[in-house]
Amino acid sequence: MRVRKLAYAGAAATLTAVLALTGATYADAAPITAVAAPIAVAPPVISADASMAHLQKLMDFARASNNTRKIGSTGFTSTVTYIKQQLDALGWKTTVQNFTTGGKAAANVVAEWPYGDAAHVVMAGAHSDSVAAGPGINDDGSGVAALLANAAAISQAKLVPAKRIRFGFWGAEEQGDVGSTYYVSHLASGEPKKIDAYLNFDMIGNKPENGRTVGWSLYTEGQSNGLNAPFQTYFTSQGITVNPSLDTDDRSDHAAFKRAGVKVTGVSSVRSLNALGACYHKACDDLTDVSATSMALGSNAIAAAVWSLSGA
Repeated sequence: MRVRKLAYAGAAATLTAVLALTGATYADAAPITAVAAPIAVAPPVISADASMAHLQKLMDFARASNNTRKIGSTGFTSTVTYIKQQLDALGWKTTVQNFTTGGKAAANVVAEWPYGDAAHVVMAGAHSDSVAAGPGINDDGSGVAALLANAAAISQAKLVPAKRIRFGFWGAEEQGDVGSTYYVSHLASGEPKKIDAYLNFDMIGNKPENGRTVGWSLYTEGQSNGLNAPFQTYFTSQGITVNPSLDTDDRSDHAAFKRAGVKVTGVSSVRSLNALGACYHKACDDLTDVSATSMALGSNAIAAAVWSLSGA
C-alpha cells in the first residue's frame, strides 16, 4: 500500500463428501468427472505453510537485492519471474505486461484460469513491488503469497467455475498504482464491463502489536455492492469481527478498477490507515513482520470469496 502525498462439470460424490466433512486439500483427490447435475464444491483449507513458503522466496530475492524488491531492482525482477514460473507450472495462462515509469522498468503478471465464462470475470490482485527502504514482505508480499497459494488450490482442484477467474500481480503500486492503472487503461473496449468484481489484497499478514489482536477490515465499497458478503461469512465462521468499512482513500490497486466502473472491494489486516504497523515501509518489513496465522486467515478468506463469487 502506498503513501499518499468445474461450475458445471462438478466433482465426484466422494470428493464432495470429503470436502464437506473434513475441509481437506485437493492434493490427493480423485480426478474430477462429469456428473448429471452441478455439485457445489467448497474451497479447500489452505495451510499457512503454503503462503509462508512463497514469502520466504520473496525475502530471499530482497536479500540478494540490498533488502528491497522495488521496481528496477533485481529483487523485483526475480519476483516477477518467480510469480510467472509458479503460475505457468500450475496451468494458468499468464501474460507479462512490461512498462516503464520514472525511468525504471516494471511489469505486471496477469494470470487467467482457462475455464468459466470469459464474459464474466472475477478478478483478484496484489502488488508485487516494495518500497526502496525494505523488502515489503507484508506490504505486499503477503497478498502475492496468498494469491499464489490460491492459484495452487484452484489448479489442484481442477476447478471449472461458472465465471472466469483472473489474478493480477501489479508492478509499481508504490509509485502511485501505476501497474494496475496501466492494465486497466490498456484493456480493449468493452473488457472492463466483463469484470464482475475486482478484489484487492494489500497487507494481509499483519501480526498482533501492543497486546492487541489483528484488526481485519473490508473496503467500504464492498458494503454497497454486495462483494463483502462472502468475506464477512468467512470471518464470522472463524469468530472474527471485521471492520466492514475501511476507507482506503483509493490508496491501492482497486482504485483503477473503481474508476473504470468495476465493482471493487478488498481485505486488509489493519483496523485503519492510522494503524498500518510499526514496520510499514521500513527495512523491518521482513518475515518477522508477518503472522502465519494472519496469512492462513487471509488466504482462506480469498478462497471463500473467489470460489463463491465465481460460482465454483
